[in-house]
Amino acid sequence: MIRTNKLVALAAAGALVLAACGSDSSSSTATEAPAGTDAPAGTDAPAGTDAPASTDATETTEAAGSGAEYAVDTELCDDPAAATAPIETLKIGTSIPLSGGPAVVFAPFGAGAQAFIDNYNAETGGIEGTPVELVIKDDQYDAALTKANVDGLIFDDQVTLLSGIIGSPNNLAIQADMNAQCIPQLWASTGAPDWGNVEQYPWTTGLLVPYAIESRVWADFIASDLGAGSTAALFYVNNEFGQAYADAFNAIASENGIDVVAEETIEPSDSGAPSGQMTNLVQANPDAILAVPLGAQCIAFMTELGNAKAANADFNPAVYQTATCANPLFFNATSNGGANGVYTSTNVKFVDSPEYADDPDVQAYVAAMAKYAPDTNSADLVGLAGWLSMALAVHVAEQAVAAGDYSRAGIINAARNIDYVSPLVIDGVVGQMNADDGYYAEGTQLVQWSDETKSFAPAGDVQDYNGSLGTYTP
Repeated sequence: MIRTNKLVALAAAGALVLAACGSDSSSSTATEAPAGTDAPAGTDAPAGTDAPASTDATETTEAAGSGAEYAVDTELCDDPAAATAPIETLKIGTSIPLSGGPAVVFAPFGAGAQAFIDNYNAETGGIEGTPVELVIKDDQYDAALTKANVDGLIFDDQVTLLSGIIGSPNNLAIQADMNAQCIPQLWASTGAPDWGNVEQYPWTTGLLVPYAIESRVWADFIASDLGAGSTAALFYVNNEFGQAYADAFNAIASENGIDVVAEETIEPSDSGAPSGQMTNLVQANPDAILAVPLGAQCIAFMTELGNAKAANADFNPAVYQTATCANPLFFNATSNGGANGVYTSTNVKFVDSPEYADDPDVQAYVAAMAKYAPDTNSADLVGLAGWLSMALAVHVAEQAVAAGDYSRAGIINAARNIDYVSPLVIDGVVGQMNADDGYYAEGTQLVQWSDETKSFAPAGDVQDYNGSLGTYTP
């Protein structure tokens, strides 16, 4: 059987994590994909589980890095022949918020996704001479609409695979069906633990750094910077996304001697200032706060934080805001000082940073966005996330072609055995999966915002825990 680890075990795995980082981080290979390509980055997220699905895996030879090579069992598919049939045209489908409140933040994701496909086709002519197609549908961040959209994508548009769907509830709503039908559900744009459930759901892969990794990085920072016996509070959106962070941080905090003294939540649909929640956080007066708002709530939280600091001279906690908020545009939109000094994390390059002014891969991305998505700010990491979700999907399709198995099964095998990071990813991050590692991205870097420079600065070295989470059993 495939080795499995509960994510909560990460809380007691400090030495194992360091060993994994040391042994795996040097083994990454970086094959170049066309014109700027893939890797994880910011958007939304979360958790929950689902009923057992339809597939399993076998271990065969040793894959790149460490761990056994993954091979999907297509005999467990509803239609094994469809899973192994040769692909003539790669047609990718996705479902994201394009209207309603969430679209204010997430709409650029679609622009970035389409820009990658347009640029790829123009630069390469497509895969085996056939242009790649992309179909994008609007779900308003509503899981029921996501499920309806995906039904249309599969049965009407007849897409080959899905990639980059935003939101844990949204991806969870389709996970069982996609795995039963053996349709690759690639690069779910969330960091929920569920995407590492290789045994039950091998046809689903995640894009973002798992929330347990983020929580560990922040807990380690609190313990080392603020000292043993520090206190912390949580502020998180009341859905699977926020709960995944809360569960992970609470487990890891206890291992680090951190006392969680308050927990405040906000509803996903609440677009107002979290004034009541901030009042309670001020009263608790923690040394540190982990904030997990959703979308535009990132700006609202930091604005309210600024108000609270101005009104309470003794309230000055170290604040970490989820990497799904790690967008310079969000931090710049906070005008009252509430963003200044706030931490977040990233594993991709801030493409508008002066340090990348001469980076040819960054500049290729910026130029492509200017050409194919002129109405989208290339500095918006939501757009970058869309670009990367398609770049990774195309990359594994190319790998399936190179392996002589250009089918849905060949694509999922290529994804589950990936050993690739994009030139748009910061140095020191590994991108690997295999039968023993169900998570693509397990590395990130803590960064801190400065109102003076209007930019993020590193707040420590890259922390890569590649392989530490193993695979997930709910």
